[in-house]
Amino acid sequence: MPPPAAPTLDTAVQAMLGILSAYLPAPAGPLPAPTISVTSLTERTAGMGNYRGTEARGEFPAVELKGIRVDAVTRFQLWAQDPAQADTDVTALASQLAVDADTLWGKGFLKFTLDAVPPAEVIPSLTAWRKHADYRVLFEYAYTDAGTDSLIAQIPIDIDGEKTLVTDEMTRWDQEHAPALVVRGPFTAGTLSLLLFVPGVKPTGSVTVTRTFDGAVGLPPTHPNLADFLTAVAGPAPAQRHASVTFATFGDFVTLPIAVNDGNDFAMGDWNNDLLPDMYEPRRIPLGAGIALPRPEDRLEVAYQPPPLDNTAVMYMRAARGQ
Repeated sequence: MPPPAAPTLDTAVQAMLGILSAYLPAPAGPLPAPTISVTSLTERTAGMGNYRGTEARGEFPAVELKGIRVDAVTRFQLWAQDPAQADTDVTALASQLAVDADTLWGKGFLKFTLDAVPPAEVIPSLTAWRKHADYRVLFEYAYTDAGTDSLIAQIPIDIDGEKTLVTDEMTRWDQEHAPALVVRGPFTAGTLSLLLFVPGVKPTGSVTVTRTFDGAVGLPPTHPNLADFLTAVAGPAPAQRHASVTFATFGDFVTLPIAVNDGNDFAMGDWNNDLLPDMYEPRRIPLGAGIALPRPEDRLEVAYQPPPLDNTAVMYMRAARGQ
């Protein structure tokens, strides 16, 4: 499915005029309605390639922030029964715009200055006076790029035949691959952050969380639930450095009672090829006092068995640092 078309300059201009139209006074009697229009217009860049940064979904920088900047002169056209009332109306408009300077900044008006206020002119055919107030504005129309197909969960590097894989405390599970999340110290894992897309039946394999270290002997002691596991391994002085807990199914893991929503759902890609954007749910699993991994040989692992996922789904998982 092709990504949604990016907003155009016209979209930005209409958004700008929509905000400013709220400052137009109500029509008075038989007079024409006041209007807001653009008398000059130039598009400016907002950052490199209109890129403004990223917006997080939970612990994931999942959505690109972009913008369109409009450098324009906007014209308020007001109508009155006489020139004195026309001047009064323009003064009231200017005062309200000045009072709302911070509000307008928050809505994207980076610059807003009075450019010209010519004298009122009589329109004999309407028995009315018309007065203009021109403002030069720099307006930034902000939007999010929903066309991203996926997040970068791993980067393969090959230098003279020496291969390695950079993962940054993050992994992705789907029906093609489900590599274990492996986090090494020094690091303290405060939460497991998830991005979930499960369009139907959840995968049925098990999920095992293990706190261990290089050189540990034998299988880790298994705890019956996450609470017991965290009691044993969390905090700065854990009772156990080699322990695990297993969830019978993927669903048991992602729907843990302590798991909480971590923001609004958002669209990304079309993994199941149904010609509709996939909706991802951000979730967060707190890890109590945090699982401390003070040394490079200490590690936290989260593994799906047997990989890959056996039903259509995608899960990004990232270990986020504790406080």
